Amino acid sequence: MENELIEKIKTEATVYGKALGNVGKLRLIGIVSRVLGLFLFIFTLVLCALALFTFGAVAAIDAMSAFMPVWAAALIISSAYGVLIVIAIVCRKTLFINPFISLMSKQLISSQEQLDIETLKAEHEVELQNVKLETRVENATRELNSYINLATRVWRLVAGFFRKHK
Repeated sequence: MENELIEKIKTEATVYGKALGNVGKLRLIGIVSRVLGLFLFIFTLVLCALALFTFGAVAAIDAMSAFMPVWAAALIISSAYGVLIVIAIVCRKTLFINPFISLMSKQLISSQEQLDIETLKAEHEVELQNVKLETRVENATRELNSYINLATRVWRLVAGFFRKHK
């Protein structure tokens, strides 16, 4: 009987651990997919902006080359890029870090419906397994305490019996 109870507790602890692992896995998938998706989105936007600046620079150099030498036009565009680089370095927190943090927090708070449903199911399973496991442990503890109390009473009865007949 005790062996069967211990096996049930082991089984339920295993199921509880798997349910906790499933919840963690789903949360990790949600966070990682949002982070990678946001990173790829920002990376794509940066590449498109660089391509736009490059085509604009070539067009500006071509337009200015009609009125000045090509090297002077290229120097003007290069200095404009230098100013943009200095602005990006000076304002890196307000331009890059803070918007990324705000986007990440919005992405972590609002999630996809299917992922939410699966996460809720997994959390519910964890709660159920936790209640089952706690109930089994409480029952096992109560049963063990009753056996200890029974053994204590029998011992007192036997000890009292021998004291009387001594």
